[in-house]
Amino acid sequence: MTLENSVPEFAITTSREFWEQKTYEEIKKRTYLDPLYDAAFKAFLNDEQALVSFLNGVFQFEGENRITSVTIKNTEINIIFPQVKTCKLDIRATTSNGFCINVEMQKAKHSRFIERILLQHSAFMLQSKYEWDQEFLKKPTKELTDEERSRREASRYEIPPTFAIWVCDFPLEKQDEYRGTWAIRNEKGLTITEKVKYILYDLTRFNKTLDEIRTDEDRWLYLLKNAGSSNDLPDFDDDVIAQAIRRLLVKTASETLLKEQAKNMVMTEEELDYLASLRVRARAEGHAEGRSEGKNEGHADAINVFKDLGVSPEKIAEAKAMLDALNSSK
Repeated sequence: MTLENSVPEFAITTSREFWEQKTYEEIKKRTYLDPLYDAAFKAFLNDEQALVSFLNGVFQFEGENRITSVTIKNTEINIIFPQVKTCKLDIRATTSNGFCINVEMQKAKHSRFIERILLQHSAFMLQSKYEWDQEFLKKPTKELTDEERSRREASRYEIPPTFAIWVCDFPLEKQDEYRGTWAIRNEKGLTITEKVKYILYDLTRFNKTLDEIRTDEDRWLYLLKNAGSSNDLPDFDDDVIAQAIRRLLVKTASETLLKEQAKNMVMTEEELDYLASLRVRARAEGHAEGRSEGKNEGHADAINVFKDLGVSPEKIAEAKAMLDALNSSK
């Protein structure tokens, strides 16, 4: 049974516009946009100075090792991707020290999350390799010297350093701290390459108070976690951070940004699919146990799962309304 067949017409055709408007009105009452959603996240970090500061915090670079500049790149990936999922990254950049960086904000967990990271990073790596190789293709082949051909041969299968940074607002099952750096290793724990790494942040485990904030990494994580619920964010006497905070101010945000933020906070197709999968599973379990109340219990279970995964109150309210509408139609 498809989602369109299982939910009344009102919930399908009008609820999204209703919830977007309702969410927009709620956003207007707040001081800051919540950067845990894509539109505000990009407004907050998709800036060269902010990204340099954030990445130096992530990689804990200091002194002469610090990243001094970044080139922010188009987030579209040209690799052929499975039809069910388009590949558009949140933030993509190359750094002054040659890193290819993908920064992603993930508000709510969904099924096969780790496989999504791997799939998306594979496309990101291929795109990075393609762009990196263009340096060798600027000159016609017939004009290449032996030295240039030698360099091209040496780099034919070489990949640039590609690092994926995922900021997650839900518990990561195999990570017991707020930060984890993951790589490809063998059974003895030996890393096969230092050029591919995944840095995962679990914001549910980041509980530092203002008095405990010491590093650039701490500062950016604190702001990401607390901006959506705060009325007064600290700028840590840092002009770059102060400018980033100003980009989150609701009172000066453009209507385009406010509308896009509201759209992000309403359930996506991916989340609707996930909600439908929970309902299907709940119905199956209810029928298997022979209980007529299985459907209602399953709906409650679905809402509880969404709460556990850190789904926003706005999306939970939307999901509950859809499930209530489904109940009333039966």
